[in-house]
Amino acid sequence: MVNLTFIETGSESLDLIQSLWEKLNEHHLNQKSDFQEHYANFTFQERKEVLLKKSHGGKMLIILVEDKDSRILVAYCITTLSPENEGEIDSVYVEERYRSLGVGKELMKRSLKWMDEKGVRTRKVVVATGNQEALSFYEGYGFRPRSITLKQIIKPDRK
Repeated sequence: MVNLTFIETGSESLDLIQSLWEKLNEHHLNQKSDFQEHYANFTFQERKEVLLKKSHGGKMLIILVEDKDSRILVAYCITTLSPENEGEIDSVYVEERYRSLGVGKELMKRSLKWMDEKGVRTRKVVVATGNQEALSFYEGYGFRPRSITLKQIIKPDRK
């Protein structure tokens, strides 16, 4: 049996998730998508800056999951609140060997509870194109597609 610890913290712990976030970014890069170049060029520092700006530097819950036996981080979830009090599940990652153990469910349970405690009016999650497994996972918590945003990548002319 796996012995896990769930640690609830804030934005001060963002740097701890870098290696796991990079695995998530690689997962997105490997999905069939027109936006692979975005993930190929996206850095953790850029993501960190976006999250801190979005949460105004502090309205953020980071849940870290540590394997007590190996003392390594095996999963995380980042949840933010906007100034309009909209909650967002921004990023979730569970190492492959820890999937199907209820880790993702526990991360969601804790994130949704935190949003409830903060009086969030609406909740959202953005799922990258091609990540069908994640879409099904979030739908299990009552999240439903509200709109579809189409983007066009403009590449500079090459001469």
